[in-house]
Amino acid sequence: MPIKLALLLMLCILLCTCSNSNNNPTFPFERSILDVSIAKRCIDGSSAPGANCYLIRWQHPIEKKDLQNYYIWLDTTVVKDSAENVQQWQIDAATAVIPYSGRGDGDSLDLTNLISEFLERDSLHIAIWAQYEGKQQGAVRHLSVFFGDDIPPSMVNFSDSASANTIWIEWIRPTDQWDFYKPEEINGPIAGYNVTIQAPAGEDIRDIPIILSLSGNNVNVPNLRISERFRKEGRQAVLAPAENNDPRILRFAITDGEGFDANNPKANEWKMEILGLKSEQSYSISILAWDIAGNPSAALTTRNIRTTDNIAPLIANEFWLYPDSGDGLPRLDSNRLVLFWPRSVDPLYEPTPIQLNSRLHIPPGCSPGTCYREVERYIVEYLSDNWEAIPRISVIPSDYYNARYRLENNSMVPDPIGEFISDTLRWIAPGESVTLRIRAVDSSGHYSKAWISTIQVSKGELWEKECPQGFMPVKGEEDIFCMERLQHAKGNIFESNVLYIEAEKACSDLGFYLCTERQWNAACTSRTSTYGVIEEREFFPADFLFRHCGVGTGRINERSKLCVSPDGIRDLPGQLQEWVTSNSGTPLLKGTSYVKFEGVSGVELAQCKNRFTPTRIRPKYTTDTVYLYRSGSRIDTLLSIDTLRTLHAILPPNQFTDTLLIYSLKSSAGVPIGRDYVNQAEYRRKGGDKWLEVLWQGLSTPEFIEPQQVLILGDTIINASNLFLDPTVGFRCCTD
Repeated sequence: MPIKLALLLMLCILLCTCSNSNNNPTFPFERSILDVSIAKRCIDGSSAPGANCYLIRWQHPIEKKDLQNYYIWLDTTVVKDSAENVQQWQIDAATAVIPYSGRGDGDSLDLTNLISEFLERDSLHIAIWAQYEGKQQGAVRHLSVFFGDDIPPSMVNFSDSASANTIWIEWIRPTDQWDFYKPEEINGPIAGYNVTIQAPAGEDIRDIPIILSLSGNNVNVPNLRISERFRKEGRQAVLAPAENNDPRILRFAITDGEGFDANNPKANEWKMEILGLKSEQSYSISILAWDIAGNPSAALTTRNIRTTDNIAPLIANEFWLYPDSGDGLPRLDSNRLVLFWPRSVDPLYEPTPIQLNSRLHIPPGCSPGTCYREVERYIVEYLSDNWEAIPRISVIPSDYYNARYRLENNSMVPDPIGEFISDTLRWIAPGESVTLRIRAVDSSGHYSKAWISTIQVSKGELWEKECPQGFMPVKGEEDIFCMERLQHAKGNIFESNVLYIEAEKACSDLGFYLCTERQWNAACTSRTSTYGVIEEREFFPADFLFRHCGVGTGRINERSKLCVSPDGIRDLPGQLQEWVTSNSGTPLLKGTSYVKFEGVSGVELAQCKNRFTPTRIRPKYTTDTVYLYRSGSRIDTLLSIDTLRTLHAILPPNQFTDTLLIYSLKSSAGVPIGRDYVNQAEYRRKGGDKWLEVLWQGLSTPEFIEPQQVLILGDTIINASNLFLDPTVGFRCCTD
């Protein structure tokens, strides 16, 4: 053998031998314990309130060959919290040793007895390590078990308002996670609040009155602890005296003791009234919440609040509106109501020579800067369930009410020194009754008295059409009809989950009829509306329909007055789909539900001309037409019709592949609505009678008629409108 070849052969043998000697090396991370965690749970699986039961749990290392024991150390007296390896003396001083059992994916140890002497601490360090036979070992894993509550409550977010001598502060009781191992429980008790009020130089506020209320009720005096403060002592919040030598500063504590009540939000509402202050002064107010474990909230809430002057602005109480040429009521211009009212002023001294009735009468010599100044702004609100800001398409600029107008020949014209102020209200429906509240605000923030007035708006071109109460006139293709303003309700509950025939009957019993598809289309496309709502400039369907109509949100009964058609019909998109009678006289669904339809754009679904026909998939079957092999030849009776039924006559019953179960169905009121059938195999597969209860939910108990042996040939879609019930479906009535 040549020398070169021999050397190559020896080198190959050497490399192969070396490779085989360490074919599967073990790395340190493969011998380190995985997924170490602490669970607050007793060994029997319970987790009773107040029980100090803790388990340490871990997953076995990747490498299990030669694994012998797990060692655990508590505290840092033996194994420091940064150690990666341990020595023999530390192994000998282990708190606990758990032999590797070789079973399952991991193991656990009940720490309850081992940690009993450490419970006064907030937390305890734990180290755990896997021991293998031999020198190569994994790294030490570290974690902590938490006993005390060291999680701060949420910060206090308060709102404020002020008058000349009083400041009102309102806040909601903060939430507090009181157990590290129960992050979902945020109702930990709040010990109370440290409050600091600081006045400008020269003002003594140490004896000013403070009135507290909780949930709308005045609380007892002991809740207010003047010159006391919460502080941490051990593992609880305690009250301690607070120095209060500065007359400009008032420090006090408010005791609470309750946790956040998610079931009764009103029970969490605190209100503080600070009286006896000076007018037109700025006061700094801060509030810090403390939980019962002595943790202050994560941040201190501080706000500077200014009191107003002593004299409120004067406001007149007379509107001027353009009348409609028909009924003479205030007219709408593309669902906009333009209104004018006399300007307000802020007197500089009292008694003021300015006289007030429906308008302001300013005598000669009383000029701006001498006996009054202009107000800074107006607040216009309308009454829904509560007083709400008038809906706007953008933020009101600071000079919004600076334009002035004067009345000339029964029309308002711009005039820099005119006495009228104007505003435009959008999304107003014909015939609507709008209740407004207007207040003037001076530069100090002092509000005028509220001027409240109700305006009945004209029906416009349809003013002569008389409709029943709760109905609105709508212009159809050839006539004017009346449609219910809202979906049909019984009492205060919108009717849903009704059959088409039940919707028809409900309207008929009242002397009306179920709206038709043509009427629905006329209502929802009024004035070129795409979605059955008033479409203003900067109208974004994806935002507006979800926010105001609830389309595809999954939330019901969050109804907005802005989800209204140009004719005043509410909730055509969103909320409930509605039964109508189609142009061909069959049942049909129109509108869009609050439920999200999978795979369909909610905006496209909300277009008014969309229509939905409830259908069900049923097996297509035959009792006398079959495929048959006979005498080696195939006879296809789908192509060669067996008119004499000879094949059916000779076909034995066991050749039919399934059975149909035929039922007679009635409405909940006992009215017959037809037959329906189900495949017996499907019936068994989907749960039997319980499946039928879901399939025909809300109907009377179906009457079983007969089974029929059939040959299933496939699926067919049948109209199931008469059998269709759903909680997202309602209706509304119409009349001529």
